[in-house]
Amino acid sequence: MDLMQFTQALSRIWVLETRLLDKAKIERMIEAPDADDVIKILSETEYANVMGNVKRASDYEEMLSAELQRVYNLVYELCPVKDIVNLFSTKYIYHNVKVLLKGKFLGKDFSNLLIHLGKDDVNEIKRKIDSDSFGDLRGNIGKAVMAAVEDFEATKDPQRIDIIVDKFMFEELVQIRKSLNYSFTDKIINAMIDSTNIKTLLRIKKQGKGREFAQEVIVPGGYIDKDTLVSIINESPENIIYKLSFSVYSEVVREGLEGYIATNSANLLEKLSDNYIMALMKDSKFVTFGPERILSYIYAKETEIKLIRIIMVGKLNNVAEEVIRERLRDSYV
Repeated sequence: MDLMQFTQALSRIWVLETRLLDKAKIERMIEAPDADDVIKILSETEYANVMGNVKRASDYEEMLSAELQRVYNLVYELCPVKDIVNLFSTKYIYHNVKVLLKGKFLGKDFSNLLIHLGKDDVNEIKRKIDSDSFGDLRGNIGKAVMAAVEDFEATKDPQRIDIIVDKFMFEELVQIRKSLNYSFTDKIINAMIDSTNIKTLLRIKKQGKGREFAQEVIVPGGYIDKDTLVSIINESPENIIYKLSFSVYSEVVREGLEGYIATNSANLLEKLSDNYIMALMKDSKFVTFGPERILSYIYAKETEIKLIRIIMVGKLNNVAEEVIRERLRDSYV
């Protein structure tokens, strides 16, 4: 990959990075008396440009959705290698597949949960799923849908949809990673696969599924060997901590699983996994050429949107400041 081809895009990214919310702005939002005041603070930032449909504070998702769409449209336009952007946009395509399948199986319309991002037309995917034309769906999307449909017909368990579809999503990401053949994107995808596999392991244990199901859905391609993860499916969380203590994620695993033992929730593990990837992104600030800063900007914006969502949900539900602060991820700025 010719790293010099990103030079023009990086000059724009450096400008865009200056518009990211800094820690002082985030702290102001946390300390704001209510959700309306958070919206007022955001109106002082570039979010003002996507507030057209925000009539009240509870409409904040309209703003966040519009901002995410704007960012991806902009980065797709700037980035000379579209697969760099696809590394992050692909998850939205498979999110939509999960939403559409759950709607089909449960006889409900979840169209409001669809995210119109990525290289595939959501409406076209919906039409093919609704009409059972699964074979007309491209590559891994078609495989994911057929595998999920077959599993649901056999088990009638919609909880398994996410795990099955995620497997095919990561297979596609591994294909993109191989085509890019670049060390930084290798690190990012490996971290995403490993963190998802560990969370999947916990979900399988919680659902009482065994090694056979783990063998089907644990994704190969990360730093942690698939066979290692499958072999510890029946171990206690304490033993899993020990068995994974020699991986690059030893601290994330230890602290995240200790949180899981204490709360029966993977929320802390998810937060620590996000922070681990953010640390990789921050390290790329010093890279002069290449796609690193483009990926870092996308991840920074996605994290920023996640932080705003956590704060808004907290304010609308009268959650204490210290609890909101505890739930927040590390920011890029």
